[in-house]
Amino acid sequence: MEEENKNQNQTIDKENLKKETVETVNQVKETIKNVDIKNDAKEATGFVTSMFKDPLGTIKKISEDTNNKAFKIAIIFLIIWVAAEFIDAILSIVVSRYWSGYWPSRLLGIVKTTIAPILSVLALSIIVYAMNKKEKKNLVTTISSVVVAKIPVILASVVSLATLISSNASALTVRFSGFCSAISVVLTYFSIKSLFGEEQNSKFIKKFVIIYAIYYVVSLVLYYLGIYI
Repeated sequence: MEEENKNQNQTIDKENLKKETVETVNQVKETIKNVDIKNDAKEATGFVTSMFKDPLGTIKKISEDTNNKAFKIAIIFLIIWVAAEFIDAILSIVVSRYWSGYWPSRLLGIVKTTIAPILSVLALSIIVYAMNKKEKKNLVTTISSVVVAKIPVILASVVSLATLISSNASALTVRFSGFCSAISVVLTYFSIKSLFGEEQNSKFIKKFVIIYAIYYVVSLVLYYLGIYI
């Protein structure tokens, strides 16, 4: 009897995930269609300012956003991240002059580099969504929370483009990237904690470790496919 209930719950979870995935894809399409670059850029700038002033408060608001108002901002930041990685991949080839004679593999490398941010966000979001049994949030809200936690990494990705202008900038950008990655992990912890509705760190820390352990297994698999998240 218990085994039947377990199988039934797994089937329901799979169906919910499929449904959420379809709804998320549709919402992404609708969001991109309605993007107003000028107004949304101002809104995104204001959002970054609020993150600096009150990061934990902003994260909590997003995790509790049932209307998915922050999703458009999350998509904008994800687009910026993808664009930064794409530009870096293209210019790296141009600067190194390795395009000639290697274009098939180089083109595949550009594609892998460009989709890496998207896969990073999706992998962590799906893991969090699947493991969140108590305070179930929709996949769109989960993605928004994860992207917001990645803002320091996105900023570091944009700043790292400076190394393409001057190799001397790498001494600064490498350290800045490490600093931003550390901040991002902390923000991710509090984002996921808010999504789970946990108040006590002692209860949540084990869940967070498990989530990141699964995430790193996924990242290892992608690593062997030449995709680095």
